[in-house]
Amino acid sequence: MGSEITRDKLRGVLDIVHLANAENDLDNILALVPQQACTLLEADRAALYLVDKAAGEIYSAVALGLTDKTIRLKLHQGVTGMVAGTGKSILITDAYADPRFYRGVDEITGYRTQQILCVPIKNRREEILGVLELLNKRTGDFTPEDEEVLSLLAAQIGIAMANAQLYDGLRTSLDRLSRLMKIGAAISSELDLDALLRTISQTTSHLLQAERSTVFVVDSVKNELWSRVAEGLGNKEIRIPLSAGIAGLVATTGNPVRISDAYRDPRFNPEVDKKTGYQTRSILCVPMRNRRGQVIGVFQVLNKRDAEFTALDEQLLASLSSQAAVAVENAKLYEEVQRTLAQLQALDRMKTDFLNAISHELRTPLAPILGYTEILLGGGMGTLPANAVRGVQAIADSGKRLLNLIESLLAFIRLDQGAMALKREPTDVPALLRTVANAFQSRAAERKLTLQVATPDGLPPVSADPQELTMALNHLLDNAIKFTPAGGTVVAGARQATGEDGQPGVEITVQDTGIGIPADQHEKIFERFYQADSSLTRQYGGVGIGLAVVKQTIEAHGSHVAVESEPSKGSTFRFTLPLVQ
Repeated sequence: MGSEITRDKLRGVLDIVHLANAENDLDNILALVPQQACTLLEADRAALYLVDKAAGEIYSAVALGLTDKTIRLKLHQGVTGMVAGTGKSILITDAYADPRFYRGVDEITGYRTQQILCVPIKNRREEILGVLELLNKRTGDFTPEDEEVLSLLAAQIGIAMANAQLYDGLRTSLDRLSRLMKIGAAISSELDLDALLRTISQTTSHLLQAERSTVFVVDSVKNELWSRVAEGLGNKEIRIPLSAGIAGLVATTGNPVRISDAYRDPRFNPEVDKKTGYQTRSILCVPMRNRRGQVIGVFQVLNKRDAEFTALDEQLLASLSSQAAVAVENAKLYEEVQRTLAQLQALDRMKTDFLNAISHELRTPLAPILGYTEILLGGGMGTLPANAVRGVQAIADSGKRLLNLIESLLAFIRLDQGAMALKREPTDVPALLRTVANAFQSRAAERKLTLQVATPDGLPPVSADPQELTMALNHLLDNAIKFTPAGGTVVAGARQATGEDGQPGVEITVQDTGIGIPADQHEKIFERFYQADSSLTRQYGGVGIGLAVVKQTIEAHGSHVAVESEPSKGSTFRFTLPLVQ
């Protein structure tokens, strides 16, 4: 083609190229070019075809005058197919006299083609992207100059199209990556398995533009795939044999499957479609593996809208599958933990009910035992022989210790159930300490200990529950006397001090010169049923709930029990209660 392009035509080409290069959206470029080409070269109609390499076809992306129809032709079929197949332009002045002309399009559309100017659209690598076709010049015939102008325009449009496709591909990749990250964040924060499967199914359908998605989980015990969440099937649970259908094939082989026409694939089982009334067209199915590489489930998406699933879709679903596998395992583990926790809670309730019942049953026979020993020791049934007094006194002391243990168990149960309701009232700490200490004087004397109460005069009253506070002090004095060797001293004291909240209060202390507690066990001694040394249980007795009761009682009062102790140097327990406002 040696004809010279006029300045006006060249300016027209540059204007169209400028408009096309200003667009990043491929659809806008495709819509713009045929209309502008028609105006530039005075054609009646124009069409822009794109190449579908996978199908070996070209199809009309834009065809002026045929807005509701898409023309598809095989490569080398008709003039446009031949240009797409050979990459060479064609100019025809009498279409029906040319054997290369395909009349089928005119027969379908009712349009009468007379002249044709058709040029290929190529990218920088000379790959054919499509074909630009003009029909029926309004004045005269298409000329070699028109062919050269349209070829020049097509060459520049090919570059603009390639750039737009690249931009669109990058935008799509970034969009998918962003969605993938959001989906990963969403599913990683969900621990309810049904809700997790629902989230995965919905987001996968949206991400891959599929009609339906299902996440199947492997039940290795029953050799089945199951899902309680499947789009389009309501809340029905699906269970299928591990070897059935496409999902079963992927679960057993661990290989992904991509099918463009389900009913032409012998591996597809149409029974589910028959039951549901759904028509499966295309399928993408990938395995879901755990950290050890074991297949724990299957991702299945059906019927991509207006297209077929691609290799990129498969890669995307595989990436999503890796994230989902971790989330599904976490959710299954959480379910197992919740079931175990429910069982433990049931056992804990049984334990509490048993302790509650046995404590009350033990109190019933203790009441008359303690009552009659008090009568006997008081001479209500006559004077006892000296040796009998010691025996009855031992019975009384043992009964009181048993009652104290029972009361501790009941307090422990009350605290454990969160049922402690403090009855606060103004409480005289020195008087309370003396009352508690008096109850232990005989025991302290028996163990050859000095038990003292040390409080200054004029201590203001505190806001406390006297009954619960008495129980806590009983445990502290009981422990102090129990673990202090003969000749030692136990002191119950109080003084004005500032509480942890900075408000004025009264600090209560129980100090002994006993065996002491190692520093690494200062926190552990307040745990339930804990003994600093198992041999101490055999030597001194007790079940290790006293200090747990003390801790919970004082904390219920809004304070904290602190301990200072060293082995062989004794122990001091202290806490502060608020003053009456």
